[in-house]
Amino acid sequence: MHRHDLVWIDPQARWTTLSPQAEPRLRAWMQARLPLVVARRDPAADGMQLRLGVPLPLDEGRQRLSLRIKREAVIRHAAPPRLTEVIDALSAPWRPALQALQDHCAAQALFPRVFGSHAWQAITGLDYLHAGSDLDLLWRVDGPRQASQVCRLLQDWEALHGLRADGELVFDAAQAVNWREYAGEAAQVLVKGDAACWLAARSRLAGAELPA
Repeated sequence: MHRHDLVWIDPQARWTTLSPQAEPRLRAWMQARLPLVVARRDPAADGMQLRLGVPLPLDEGRQRLSLRIKREAVIRHAAPPRLTEVIDALSAPWRPALQALQDHCAAQALFPRVFGSHAWQAITGLDYLHAGSDLDLLWRVDGPRQASQVCRLLQDWEALHGLRADGELVFDAAQAVNWREYAGEAAQVLVKGDAACWLAARSRLAGAELPA
């Protein structure tokens, strides 16, 4: 399981809240059979535990709740939804621009997945989106050429539709880099892994070893 993956946990499993006074809301969320999201591994926990998050909707102040739980409590997990799945679940005002992006992706054999507010609204049916919401996307890329292809696509889409796309390019070994930072062509970029963040030379991203 990697960052941004969705997990469903056994409602009877024991867990430890990392958000003060959040236990009743977290329990209600799980009883509703809604997924949680995998967060960066907690350095204070052992490898058999996960740190999971629950981003609450607009009417609950967009709070982010978190907990720690054993891996064995996970009964199902999945990658974030594809852009096509999210488009189908959103209301009409959001669809045209997202569909235009999906059409360009299909033409270039790109298959982004969605996290953040657009994904949570599609998954839960609750209100997460507002006028300034970014579109958060994960792009699995096979190297620098495809990463640059994604950056150009997003820059063109933003310019045409007046919207903002955020998200990450995911290289080998779940090494993720913010797409906008990568597009800036700095010699070093901040890499986010499942357990840590570190600076790396952009030229070594594809196939580079994780730090000890």
